[in-house]
Amino acid sequence: MSDYHQPGYGPYPGGPQQPYGAQPGWGDPSAGGYGYQAPVPGYPAGPAYQQPGPGYDPQMSPPSKGPAMWAHLGALLTVVVGSGLCCGLGGFLGWVAPLSIRSSAKNQHDPYVRHHATQAMNFGFTQAIVVFFGVGLWFASGFTFEALSGGEKANNDGIAVPLLTVMGIMAAYAISGMVCAIIGTVKANSGQLWTYPRLIAFPMVKV
Repeated sequence: MSDYHQPGYGPYPGGPQQPYGAQPGWGDPSAGGYGYQAPVPGYPAGPAYQQPGPGYDPQMSPPSKGPAMWAHLGALLTVVVGSGLCCGLGGFLGWVAPLSIRSSAKNQHDPYVRHHATQAMNFGFTQAIVVFFGVGLWFASGFTFEALSGGEKANNDGIAVPLLTVMGIMAAYAISGMVCAIIGTVKANSGQLWTYPRLIAFPMVKV
């Protein structure tokens, strides 16, 4: 008998075939069986699932909004209310409330609270410096023009000009500081970071 074999009846050259009627294996990419979606020719396969990047903490706690908000609000109330009740003394003590919040054991390792408390503390320090120089400029202007006038009534009227100028500058600066402190309070309560302008809160203390 001839050894000639008709094509299609010999064994498959790639290896043993599966029995007739057998289902493709689970997850077999070549057969497109269950558990595997074969890519459509001409279209790229979808991206594989990736693990979250480094530094991501799915259980990260929300920011401590309360202490951060009170750092700004405490500084603002001390400067405004304290100045009205204690003859301007509150302008020198605006840094006390944020410093106490920043230094507490509960908030020392909270970066959100430390950021806002540091900003509010720099605001209080800057306000104290401005108030100190403002008061000094006020008295210096008064004594200078009093000495130059020689005690004459007509010349004494000119003292009002520099004194009112100093008062106007201080009032404008105080209003700007209050607006910035209110913005900081709102930002801290909404979970956002806030940095004062350098003119209002010079960064003397770092986070």
